Amino acid sequence: MLLAHAAPAAGFDTIFRDARVHGPLVSVDVDATEINGFLRAFEETANCAQNVVAMNRLGQAFARIEAGLAGETDPGWHMLRPAISRLDVSPRHGQYLAFIATYTRVHRRAPAEADIQDYFGSSAPSVHGILKTLEKNRLISRRAGEARSTSVLLAPHEIPELE
Repeated sequence: MLLAHAAPAAGFDTIFRDARVHGPLVSVDVDATEINGFLRAFEETANCAQNVVAMNRLGQAFARIEAGLAGETDPGWHMLRPAISRLDVSPRHGQYLAFIATYTRVHRRAPAEADIQDYFGSSAPSVHGILKTLEKNRLISRRAGEARSTSVLLAPHEIPELE
């Protein structure tokens, strides 16, 4: 790794030309006149390598933040999952939200109440009641008289995983 970040003028080529490798260790012969130059070049190269690693990590952090703001990545579901519990929603209601969001993403249209009924093995009145509760709590929206108009009003990272 050191040589990958070394400047060509550092002089490592001549020093490492006669190096001996012993597993993870590398032995080099440096005389007294070369030691100060070697240490200075080694320090500069090590600093350069640290800067490259730091810049890579910073770039990855910025990319994750940008993707999160654009809604293209999960910004840490393990930290945000409790958000659904603060909304006073039961786990069953959370699964309905997850199903509606997943179904809509997969089929590019909202599920009908019959689709929800089939998936959960629930009765039609039960499904209708839960959807009314979710709508009353402003977690979903539906347009009266329009089939397949259910949409989840939560951000993607607030919706529980479908289990």
